[in-house]
This record gives sequence, structure tokens and C-alpha cells, in this order.
Amino acid sequence: MDNASVSAMLHALQDPAGLPAPAWIFQYLNVLTWSFHIAFVNLSLGSGLLAIIAFMRRQQPAWARLSVAMTGVAKIAVSMAIVLGVAPLLFTQTIYDPSWYTSNVLSAFWVIFFIFTLGIGYTMWFVFYFKNHDVSHAAQAPDTTVWWATGALSLLIFDGFIMHVLSYQGLFPQKWMQWYAPQGVPVMNGMGIHAFELPRFAFFIVMSLTMTGVFLLGYARYFRARDDFPSDYLDLAHRIGVKTAYWGVALQLITGLLWAWGLPAYMQVFTQPLFWLTLLLIVGVVLYARQVPVGGSALQAYSAMAFYALMALVVSVDREALRVAYLAPFHYDLASKPHYEWGAVVWFFATFVAVGGSLVAFYTTMLWKAGKVKGLYTADRTVSRLGDVAVWINWTWMASFFAIGVWAYVRNIL
Repeated sequence: MDNASVSAMLHALQDPAGLPAPAWIFQYLNVLTWSFHIAFVNLSLGSGLLAIIAFMRRQQPAWARLSVAMTGVAKIAVSMAIVLGVAPLLFTQTIYDPSWYTSNVLSAFWVIFFIFTLGIGYTMWFVFYFKNHDVSHAAQAPDTTVWWATGALSLLIFDGFIMHVLSYQGLFPQKWMQWYAPQGVPVMNGMGIHAFELPRFAFFIVMSLTMTGVFLLGYARYFRARDDFPSDYLDLAHRIGVKTAYWGVALQLITGLLWAWGLPAYMQVFTQPLFWLTLLLIVGVVLYARQVPVGGSALQAYSAMAFYALMALVVSVDREALRVAYLAPFHYDLASKPHYEWGAVVWFFATFVAVGGSLVAFYTTMLWKAGKVKGLYTADRTVSRLGDVAVWINWTWMASFFAIGVWAYVRNIL
């Protein structure tokens, strides 16, 4: 298909309902929310790998404790990755609906398979967690227990590969008809994996080491406030964090350069300031992590995590910029989609800021303070007030939601 035909096809496949607001709003939100999602994907994979390695060395008390801790971190990180993956998925479906839905139809078998393997993998990790959720269990667990974790981690990585394929196939609309009906014969089984880019996929996987490394720096600093966390154990976590970040950054540079080298020549990626900014931030993460001393200040340790967050955000920008560049020859025009509905937009952002903000503020503050206390935590005045505010905002939101619904219903039937 020539570019004009592909452009006409993409326009015909766009949802006629369009967008309730300018597309750039959804693009910015897509970039922002995807950076949160990939952070927890990275943390789940990196902490899962470290939990396995530490479990194999569980005869040493510090390593056994680290395995238990990372097993719990991975368990929570997977659930957070799933929850935070909903928003960027919805934004992608909204502004790139022809690409996303066509890719899903072409590989429909793997879309369904993803759901099953994610559930099986997460269940397997829970089995490992129940056998390794405290040091006494870890010491008594047989060596074969690690196969539950290995199987779970393998399935989670495979799920990441499926998502990579679905996203990557959507970048080549000029090949969709060829994939759907090679030699004019439609293939309806949805079992095809038509396109993937190994350096791109590997880049996001090895980024897990970088995330886990800086997380360990924050972990080692955070728990120094508790006397039931030995300093030698926290020192070990800190040193492992620095080494892990080193490996992550080195592998990110290798896979990132291979990825950039394989991009189409017309993108001229090596002349783009965004490319060099990304490399600078990747290297900057490990250079900063390196100078954080063992037992250093909270600002130093948590700044390393903030450095990773900035790098992940810029990588998310890169990802969106590449998608725009891939679709540019076909004049995929997001500006033609808006059908403005400002009431829905205002309601969305009010929900996002008020409901989401109040709940996140309450849970984050409560968990931050509770984690620094051994045993039972009693909420202080600040946490109690945040909880009260969150409850009242949620009740107000629900009352407003139903009131608007009743008003709209009555208005349309009278």
C-alpha cells in the first residue's frame, strides 16, 4: 500500500466519536502515566530477580532477609504495575485506536494468552511468597521452591514481550494487510507475531536493574529509622543497590544504542537533542547513585530514586516521539478527532485531582509513617485528618456523580 492509501485507511479506522478535548492533553497524560507504569514493571522484575538470587544464598541471614524483603516488594510492584497500566492503555486506545485495535486483532490469540499467563505468573509468585515470606520460612524451604519464582518471573517477562509486540506492530500500518492476508489469503487465527524489535524490548527489561538499584538505596536509608533492621543488612542492601544500578545503566546504554542504530534513517535519531538528553540522564543515574555514601542522608538516597523517575519520564517521551515519527509518513492526524465536551473533561480532572489526590496523599502519608514504626502503628493527627478529608471527598464525588446522572436522565425524558 502506498502512503496515501495507508493514510486513508487510518482515517477510516479512527473512532468517529473522537476525543472530548485536544489530543495533546491525552498525549501528555499518556506519557506521564506510562512512566509510572514502567517504573513498577521495572521494580517487579528487578526485585523479583534479586529475590531469586538472594534466596539461593539464604544460608547467610542477611541474604535470607533480603530475599524475603524483595519477594514482598515484587508482589506489591506487580499489582501496582497492573493498576497503573490501565491509564496509559486507555489513552493509547483513545488516540491511537487504529494501531492498537488492529494489532490486537492480528495477534488476538496472544492478547488472550497474556491474561492467562499474567494470572498464572502472579499466582506462582504468591506460592513463592507464602514459602518465603519470613526468614524462618526461607531457611526451611527446599531448594526447589525457587522454581516457583523462576517460572513466575519468566511468565511476567513473556507478558512484557507480548505487550511489546502489540505496541510495535501498531507502528507499521503499511504492513497490516500483508500480515492479515499474505498472498491474498486471510489468516484468521490471530496467532501471528508479526514484528518485534529485540533491542527495544531488552532496553525496557534491563531498565529493571537500574530501578531496583536506586530503590535499594532508598530502602537502605528508609529503614535506618528502625532498630530492628541491623546496620550490616542495610549496608549490604546499599552496596547491592549501587552494583545493580551499574549493571542496569551499562546494559541500558548497550541496548539503547542498538535500538537507536536500528531505527529508520529518516528519523535521524543521532542528531536529535532528545536522544542525547536520554543518554545523559541514563549515565547520570549511576553517577549520582555512586556518590551516595552508605548511611548517607535521606536527601541523597531519595534523590537517586528521583533521578530514575526523571529518566523514566524522558524515556516515555522518547517512546511517544518515536510513535509519532513512525506514523508521520501516513499523516496520522490527531487534530481532526476532537469533538469538544468540556463538561466531561472538567469532571475527569476534578476526579483525578480531588479523589485521586486525596486518596494518594492519605495512603502515601500513612504508609510512609507506618513503615518507620515496629509493630502496631497508631495514626497521628495529620494522618487522621487526611483520612477524613479523603472519605468526605469520595462521598461528595459519589453524590455529585449520581446527582448529575439523575439530572441528565430526567432532562432527557421530560
